[in-house]
Amino acid sequence: MIELLKRLLTILGINYAIRFGLSMLRLPSGLVLVLVNLIPLFGTLFLGWNAYDIIFLYWFENIVVGFYTVLKMGHARGDTATSVNTNLGQLKAKPAVIRFFVIHYGMFTFVHGVFVVFVVASKSNFLINREYLALGVFFIALLLSHGFSFWSNYLGRKEYLQKSPADYFFKPYGRIILIHLVILIPGFAGDILYQLGFAAEATEFPVSATALIVVFVLLKIVIDLGMHLSSHGLLLKLRPG
Repeated sequence: MIELLKRLLTILGINYAIRFGLSMLRLPSGLVLVLVNLIPLFGTLFLGWNAYDIIFLYWFENIVVGFYTVLKMGHARGDTATSVNTNLGQLKAKPAVIRFFVIHYGMFTFVHGVFVVFVVASKSNFLINREYLALGVFFIALLLSHGFSFWSNYLGRKEYLQKSPADYFFKPYGRIILIHLVILIPGFAGDILYQLGFAAEATEFPVSATALIVVFVLLKIVIDLGMHLSSHGLLLKLRPG
């Protein structure tokens, strides 16, 4: 009977949801992360934010992630074999790794920002209607969320003793690229469907644009939370039993 119940829970996915919930209880910063990520969802459902607004919001997360990555590099005391390969050779010393990260990540964020300003911002209600308060609130919420994680996990759980500065160098890139690909899809879905001949106009969607944004924002939350839990040693093993 118990085995049958376990299989039923696995089929329904309830066991995964329970594991997710238990992981967040073990890591409160995961819950804070989810709450902050609900702000774009609230804005989409109740404030009329569009996909371009959401893309614009998440660009600000690049800045916050970069800021806390530099802090982590500066406090890292772990001695690992990881190094950063550049045209100038391998970098492992803390000052050299931090300097190169600031330049490398700064250029990445700048280019991404240029794309946001010239392609996305012209269609964002934040700039069109000068709704800067929403941007400010989300930016502060991100600072607090990542700051809480830095305090509770990096310092509180002494994660700074486990990794060297070089271990943190590429961590922001994969997360940002994956998350932004997820968010870009609803923003340009109309244009893609138009080019493929499935829509009469580039602004025509076969489903509600709001519904599409909500789905992808929720997907972003799941990806973000999964990567957050994994990075702090709470990788979920999605297997039966």
